[in-house]
Parts: sequence; structure tokens; C-alpha cells
Amino acid sequence: MSHALAERARQVLRANDRGGYTIPTAGLYPFQWNWDASVCALGWMTFDEPRAWQEIETLFSGMWTEQDYGGGSAGLLGHITFHQDADSYFPGPDEWGTQALRLRTSSISQPPLHATMVRWMLERAQDQGAAEAAVRRLLPRLAAHHRWWYRTRDPEGSGLVRVLHPWETGMDNSPAWDAPLAAVPATSRAYRRRDLDHVDASMRPPKAFYDRVVYLMDANREAGFDPVRMAREGRFQVNDVGIVCILQRASRDLVELALRLGDEALAGEMAAQVARTQGAVRALWSQRWQQPVSRDLLTGALLDEPTSAGLLAAYAGFDLDIAPAVRNALAQTLHGVASTRLASAAYDAPRYWRGPVWQHMNLLIARGLAECGHTDLHDRIRASSAQLFEQSGFHEYFHPETGSGLGGKDFSWTAATYLHWIAAEAA
Repeated sequence: MSHALAERARQVLRANDRGGYTIPTAGLYPFQWNWDASVCALGWMTFDEPRAWQEIETLFSGMWTEQDYGGGSAGLLGHITFHQDADSYFPGPDEWGTQALRLRTSSISQPPLHATMVRWMLERAQDQGAAEAAVRRLLPRLAAHHRWWYRTRDPEGSGLVRVLHPWETGMDNSPAWDAPLAAVPATSRAYRRRDLDHVDASMRPPKAFYDRVVYLMDANREAGFDPVRMAREGRFQVNDVGIVCILQRASRDLVELALRLGDEALAGEMAAQVARTQGAVRALWSQRWQQPVSRDLLTGALLDEPTSAGLLAAYAGFDLDIAPAVRNALAQTLHGVASTRLASAAYDAPRYWRGPVWQHMNLLIARGLAECGHTDLHDRIRASSAQLFEQSGFHEYFHPETGSGLGGKDFSWTAATYLHWIAAEAA
């Protein structure tokens, strides 16, 4: 562990601090992002515990309530929270049609890491009294968000929640979404992307992708953000294995947080959801890739792409042996887990979620493997990640074959992952 690199990581978080929340990187992403915030809080926790808890509480200040749009979406935590205006990102706050909110957000969510990150923060806290008080404040909001997922995104009680937008998955242009997106109409309205002002087009999703995600964004507004109507009419409805895994782990951790704070009713409620998903996930198993994959709910077809999302199965606590799939993935790269395995015809080394390595995914996948007894795989991923940090610093993502930094620079959750996983564990 390099003390200089750890200080550089702390400088990244400080530079991207906007007074209670952390932007991912200047210019390219000028707002607070949902799953980024939870990872950023892990980084803050290593050197400024009050600021770490503030990150999560600031994020949850934008959660939708019973007073918002008829109350059907109470518990929604937008994938972007617009604390301040900025014109360097599309789609900004005016595009989502959520002007009636007291704090504007987008109308979709993102992978619900929060309960897991909160539990990890509590376990590492030096000030246990302040940490437990923060968890006590957060627990009702964490519960409300989990209930939103189960109530609005799995109304049938199948055990497998759905997503209604590729951005909601956090893995925006994953090749798993190619087939369901092909059935979504392209928008006919004009818009101006801003991401290409900051990052080379070879590293970003193409125009055809944006035409369809803009259509889906506008459809939410036209549906009045009614979750029942959105679930009925949505042109993109997918059981995303990444969300399924992350929600499953978060609900398991929410059970433990609830028990620690004496809320046995909440613990029982979440344990029942966990049990339902534990049985249902086998429907997503891919014999070809020996890992779970996503499924198109509108066609019933498995989206049989070998993405890193399915390698979160150990992190989720599913009784599925993904160690062979992880070994296969690691055999193709020196830098941890590529977001799309090189064996896929859709693999595109520098393009966002179609090939690059993401360090927070390395962390989650490795942590799950260690908990399942595969400490050799955890140690291998961690060692390669540490080497990648030393080689290329804190970029948004990394070339899986060369290790070169890609996307945004001085990226918050990358720096936070280093502080939590490499620097703190080596201290």
C-alpha cells in the first residue's frame, strides 16, 4: 500500500465534495449518483466518519414520499439527485419532468447497495455510538426503499425484481440489454449529449443507445410516474441479475441491521423476501456460461451474455457455484473482472460496460467469493486490483487487457474503493 496513493485518493474525494455529497467527477457527472454515493461513503469512512454518514443521509434526503406523484412511488430513490443545477450533463434535471419534487431527482433508481455499505460502515466505525445513531436514523429510509423495489418492481411476488430502464441497472450499455433495447422505439425528439464533451466517443455508448434510453425516460413522464402503469406499459422490462444480486445482499444486511436495532418485524419482513428470491434465482442460470444471467420479461428469453453482473451471485449469498466462471473470466485479463467476458461476441474493450474493468465491481465480486470460502480468488482479484491502482490511478474504468485508465479521471468511487479495500486493509 502506497501512503502517497492513499493521500491522492483522499484528495480526489475532497476535490469532488460539494458540501455533503460527492460528485463522481467534475464536468462529466456534476450531480450525486445513487450507487456511487454508497461506495463513496466507504471511502470517506476511512478518514472522516461524520462526512461518510452525511453522504448517505444527503442521498436519502431525495427519496420520494407519499406526497410525491400520488404516493405510489414512495420509497423511490432516484439514480440521480439534482442538489444544484449544472449544464455539463444530459439529461439534467429539467429533462426528467420531476419539477414538482421538493428536491428534484430522476424517475428511475439504481443498484441498492445502501444497506450493505451501511453495515460495512458500522462494522468499521471507530465511533460506534455515532455510527449506531446514524444507522437508527437511516433504518426506516432503507426499509422504505427496499419495500419500493419489492412492491413496484415485483408486484407478482415472483422473487425477481425488474428494471424499466438500462440506466437503472447501473451497467448502462451492457450487451445484455441489446436485444430488449432493439424492441424499444428510438426517440424522435432532438437532444444534445454532453458526455462526448468530456470523454472520447469510443469509450461511451453510441447514439442508437441514447435514442432509446431517452424514449424510455420520456415514457415515464408520460405515464405520470405511476408505477403500476409503468410496469404494465414499459417497453423495457428486464430481470437484471445485477440488481437481483445486489438487492438480495442488501436485504440480508438489512435483516442484520434491523436485528441489531431491535426491529424484529422488519427483520422478518426482509427475511421472507430473501427466502423468496433465494429459490427464484435458479430460473436465471445459464448453462453455457455457468453463471446466472438476466432475463427479458417481455419475451421470457434469457439474455445469455457473460457479464460481471452474474458474478455477484456469491456476494448475494446464492447457493450457486460461480467459482469456475470467475476463474474463466480471470484467465482472460490481468486486471480483475472485465464487465463483459472476452469470449462474448459483444466484447468491446474500451466501451463503458461492454468490456472495461470497474474497481468497485472487483471489490464486490471478490468480497462475495471470500465469504463463500474462495479466498484464493478474492486474493487474486485484490492483488490485481492493487496493481491496477498503482499503475493507472483513479479513472472511472480501465482497459481489461492493458490496464490503461478510461472514462472520467479522478473518479470518486474508484478512489473510495482503494481507500476501503486496499489502503485500509493493508494499514
